[in-house]
Amino acid sequence: MDRISVPELTGTNYFIWSLKMQAALSLKRLDSVTTQMKPEGLSEKDALEWEQKNSDAVAYIKLSLSDEQALQFAAENNAKILWDKIKSTFTGQTEDRKIDAGNELKNLQINSNELANDYIARARGIATKCHSLGLDVSPRELVYYTVRGLKGKFAKVRDILKTQRDKSIDEVLEILREEETSFNSPSSTRAEGRSADVFYSRKSKNSCMRLCYVCRRPNHVAKDCFYRNQKESTTTSRRRKVHRNNNTKERNTANPVFTASPNEESLCENIWILDSGASCHMAKDRVWFEKIFPARKDIYLAGKDSKIICKGFGTVKAKTVSTKFGNPLNVTIENVSYVPQLRCNLLSVICLMDKGYKIKSDNNCVLIYDKSNKLITKAFKNNGRLELYLKPLYNSECYFSNPSNSNYDIWHSRLCHLNAKYMLKMKDYIDIDDVNDFKCETCDISKITRKTHPNIDVNQSSEILELIHADLCGPIQPESDGGAKYFMMLVDDFSGMYFTYFLKNKNEVFDIFSQFKAKYENLTDKRIKKLRTDNGLKFVNEQLDTYLANSGIFHEKTIPYNSESNGKAERANRILLERARSLLYESELPLKFWAEAINFSTQVSNVTPRKGKEKNST
Repeated sequence: MDRISVPELTGTNYFIWSLKMQAALSLKRLDSVTTQMKPEGLSEKDALEWEQKNSDAVAYIKLSLSDEQALQFAAENNAKILWDKIKSTFTGQTEDRKIDAGNELKNLQINSNELANDYIARARGIATKCHSLGLDVSPRELVYYTVRGLKGKFAKVRDILKTQRDKSIDEVLEILREEETSFNSPSSTRAEGRSADVFYSRKSKNSCMRLCYVCRRPNHVAKDCFYRNQKESTTTSRRRKVHRNNNTKERNTANPVFTASPNEESLCENIWILDSGASCHMAKDRVWFEKIFPARKDIYLAGKDSKIICKGFGTVKAKTVSTKFGNPLNVTIENVSYVPQLRCNLLSVICLMDKGYKIKSDNNCVLIYDKSNKLITKAFKNNGRLELYLKPLYNSECYFSNPSNSNYDIWHSRLCHLNAKYMLKMKDYIDIDDVNDFKCETCDISKITRKTHPNIDVNQSSEILELIHADLCGPIQPESDGGAKYFMMLVDDFSGMYFTYFLKNKNEVFDIFSQFKAKYENLTDKRIKKLRTDNGLKFVNEQLDTYLANSGIFHEKTIPYNSESNGKAERANRILLERARSLLYESELPLKFWAEAINFSTQVSNVTPRKGKEKNST
């Protein structure tokens, strides 16, 4: 249709189809034949022109009908009659349609996973439909019904907006966007469960301060920002930039506990810097090489009397990281120097060009092509450098162990740094010696915590699934390898079993719990009778409340702002986070493997002794 897109009329989208079809016919100068019959007394030339327009309009309309609708109107060859028949078929009686459209607006409600933009667009679409039927909807009415339909995470905003009827629909949309952003933001005080503090010591909790999205200053939001509607001077902009950087430094000065290595540089072990000044490729770790040929030479750096030592060379076989730009590829880099003193791996532009590779600049990245013009990978700008990500195809260091380590030390690491008390209880199952003076540096760093809250030893359940404790931990940065930002912890009170699920969004909590309930009730022939959670919105919402009520499950909510009252779930979070921190610290793996570490810690925790599990475990 000459690149003019008109949706197919299916019977449920008449108003959108009608709007776009009228615009298309008007653009082609065919709209006149759909609004009036053929005039009388036309000259032969004008009559032929009208017939041609009528034929074109009929064809254009019929081509936009679905198969079922095309059969219904196949016999009609007059554009006006065809248009009127379609209109009468899908609009029905005008008064009835007005009533239906009005009721649709009055019953407008936001869906559970619907974004603010989509909800406002849907409200505006209903208002447009009302206008097309002759039903006037004032801007204030639109705001009223739109605000009234808010629920769930927008419930508090709804109560506030009900007292501010002078807001326009655009202002309502802006407020909903801010609320939506703050709800999913790690810095929001309403971020459910634990925040990204799992990676930092507890001294940094005060840094979770809500900031304005315009000036990045605390204690106000964007709609109240002084800088919002005025043009800032250069001096003010500089001052704001310095202030923003200072704030960032303050927020990032927390002591990292959930680290992959005590050395900050290990966090970028898979990063290669594209260097136009390097005379050869250089790697800082043996892990990249299958075999290193010893060779000693000096490499001089920019600066007076500055040099580093190359200890050998070899071939690097790696895989490009899969991104939205393409699938991963295996690459071979020859004549790579092994330089342990380097801070980052270097990829020489000169050596690549000598091998026939082509390097092209594209916006904020650099593209690397092989001799056949096939895209190999991309290097992106970051902190003034061009960085590309590679993964080694082999890791020979994984197969070496330290023979000086005792059996106790090895099993202590295998069991996610289980404490000495429970290690000794497993002597009958594992080969360990009594070690009274054993000290683990990893445990000392990863398990620093405050004094525990006194525990009340009361049996709250008499069988499995009678009481389930639940909590959500996150958002966690960085995202896991699979894109998860949260993990949900479910604890069976009677058996002490842990169940962990990884989520990309907090809205997945309901689906996870319903799947857990169906699976384990079927496996055990038992029923969940009570669910104990905190008062976070991911657990206290209309959808979950209705589901629990229909399933006959009593929902116990803990005391607000008192994590100790949800002790079992909080203890489970702490145990898994401590063990995951220990695993990542000791293995020096990147932080993105936190989900794998927590999953492994869960499996180990379920098969080893621990507090709260011994009484009822079989």
